Amino acid sequence: MKTSELLIAGGAGFVGRNLVRVLQSSDYEMGMITVVDKDRKNLEYVKKFGVKAVQADMDEKGDWFDEFNGKEMVINLAAQISSPSYDDFHRNNVVSTENIIEATRAADIGRIIHFSSAAVLSIRKDDYAKSKLEGEEMVKKSGVEYCILQPSLMYGPTDDKNIGYLINFAKKLPCFPIPGHGKWPRQPIYIDDICYLVISIMDNFPHNKVYSVNGREVIYFRDMIKIVLKQLGGFKFRVFLPISLFKFLMMSYQLLAGRTQFTSDQVDSLTAEEVFPNYAWWDEFGIDITSFDEGVRRMLEL
Repeated sequence: MKTSELLIAGGAGFVGRNLVRVLQSSDYEMGMITVVDKDRKNLEYVKKFGVKAVQADMDEKGDWFDEFNGKEMVINLAAQISSPSYDDFHRNNVVSTENIIEATRAADIGRIIHFSSAAVLSIRKDDYAKSKLEGEEMVKKSGVEYCILQPSLMYGPTDDKNIGYLINFAKKLPCFPIPGHGKWPRQPIYIDDICYLVISIMDNFPHNKVYSVNGREVIYFRDMIKIVLKQLGGFKFRVFLPISLFKFLMMSYQLLAGRTQFTSDQVDSLTAEEVFPNYAWWDEFGIDITSFDEGVRRMLEL
């Protein structure tokens, strides 16, 4: 049984939910893990794994600072991924990070694993990328020993924003719209691979390192959708649309559905012909990488 006092900030989100699951399967003492998050519903989910769950909005200082006392390490997963408002990005990617660092230092915790994003390396600097970069710089200047991860597109169980969103969308329609020619490179990473990377870092902490963490395979968006449709089965096909029309239809669909999960900025990011720098981090940390085909299959089996 592995035991270490661990605090996971923003640990009820997509990455946190899966990290808690993988930690349990890796024989960690779950009673020594505290998850702080503002989402009550998601906290109820992670509580099933035996962690202590604390509800708090980390863009405001409060009693949640006390939860850091006695912890050996902090994992910061708190993030705002999409929003039509810059204020949301600033509060959840900058102010929250500032408060988490303050709580970490006040509790004299020596190490932090901070989740940044591959977006900070992008030639496009939207509000998400700018706010994540600002948070990353705060961590570097904090005086706390850090390891910063810059992952690209993550997907897996409980995902409802990335590949999970695409899967749910594809289930509802016989055809799937593709923006432009669809040859937009992606570097997807199955979430369990990221979680095992975090565990490896926890066990053998690198001193003040920043890792650009991308999928081993570069795959075009149109081919990702082809794999999703193949795994779903039945008669489904792709439709290639002008990017402007794709944006209009996507925004209209979300307006009718009453839920915005895919912003115009994200469409611009999707159609940027960018491949992020990579190296064989899976070899360095001993991670058995999951192929995209296999990852989608696992998601659909749940």
